[in-house]
Amino acid sequence: MTYKKSLEFLSSLIDYERWHHHNYEFKLENYRYFLNKIDNPQLKVKKTVLIAGTKGKGSTATMLAKLLQSQGETVGLYTSPHLCDYRERIRINGSPIKQNDFASIMDFLQPFIIKEKQRITFFETLTTIAFLFFQMQKTTVNVFEIGLGGRLDATNVTEPELSIITRIGYDHTHLLGKTLGKIAGEKCGVLRRNKQVVISYQRNAALKAIEKKIKETGAIGVYYGKDYDATLLEETITGLKIHYNGINNDLDISVPMLGIHQIYNISTALAAVELLKPNLNINKTQKSLEKMVMPARIQIIQNNPIIILDMSHNAESAECLRDVLDKHFSNKKRKILLIGITKEKAKNSILKALSSFFSEIYVTQADLPRAESREILYRICCKFHNKCFMTQSVESGVNHIVNIMNTHDLLVITGSVYVAGEAVKALQTRERSNI
Repeated sequence: MTYKKSLEFLSSLIDYERWHHHNYEFKLENYRYFLNKIDNPQLKVKKTVLIAGTKGKGSTATMLAKLLQSQGETVGLYTSPHLCDYRERIRINGSPIKQNDFASIMDFLQPFIIKEKQRITFFETLTTIAFLFFQMQKTTVNVFEIGLGGRLDATNVTEPELSIITRIGYDHTHLLGKTLGKIAGEKCGVLRRNKQVVISYQRNAALKAIEKKIKETGAIGVYYGKDYDATLLEETITGLKIHYNGINNDLDISVPMLGIHQIYNISTALAAVELLKPNLNINKTQKSLEKMVMPARIQIIQNNPIIILDMSHNAESAECLRDVLDKHFSNKKRKILLIGITKEKAKNSILKALSSFFSEIYVTQADLPRAESREILYRICCKFHNKCFMTQSVESGVNHIVNIMNTHDLLVITGSVYVAGEAVKALQTRERSNI
């Protein structure tokens, strides 16, 4: 099977990421049965870490993988979704799975998937590819970002050595519950008896629910603010300087990332690496964080004019983005927003948080069925701003805006990972055409 054919087959599977489904039915029984047919690769990957949460789980997963790599581990990292290529989701020491490996594993899986009466989904298939690839490459630690919730997510078929719960917020409420307590309860599906779980900063309602679940399951809680914490030393347009007060180590670190919310993700990743690697090499830890790159997390991808790529898809993330913009970019005369949001997200809250900062707003629609229509977004946008425009696609929006920008202007692209991914491709196409 070629890589192209493997993607065609993958695209034929049930895909809850791209499609908006009214009747979701997540069950792990079918998936466990399927994995048993292929000799349970999820139980053969070494030393797994599961990361659940609403905010920061992808950043925390990426940072933890980088930190573990700096300590000499061969690290498998599974995250979702991706910006430009499916292979970004499955990485070893930062390098994505090669096309021929992806296609070869899919070739092996395809007949098993076709035989299943209860169809294996898109996400379950990608998760299985990760299990098999990490097993094949003999990774020594494997970090899995939970796709949705925790209790019923495909990654939760593993037996983690350590779990992490990043900040809980309001997202996917139609599936996980409408209160922080209920959402936290779903995330706590990653807990295991007698295994440690690192808990990032939480609001009180979420923290109480987590503490209750930890007591019920017999997991061992390691808490932000009690067992570890961090203090902001300096915040500039080039990044953050932080003092980490850890479980066994205190250290000052610099990271080239924007947004003080990243303090929680960084300190949580550091606490996790301390537990996994008690004899931590401090110098390598600091150097690893100094070189950290976090794609599409308030990322400056171009200067003169400044273009910021982000994937804020809920109100809390939008407020974090707004905080960074107010602190570092208020002096820009012309401030342009290009935004597209998926259907189930809190569109009013996101646009309300961001709109007043910008001089003009362009609403767009990513190329996926779950994307909210540009017409609906435009109507919402007009409630908060008097200079709103529609663009037919992310690519056309990027091209139009970049063509009219001057050197000292600002463009922020956000709303979803899908918008961010299409924007990256549009900018890369422009760059190639200018060579």
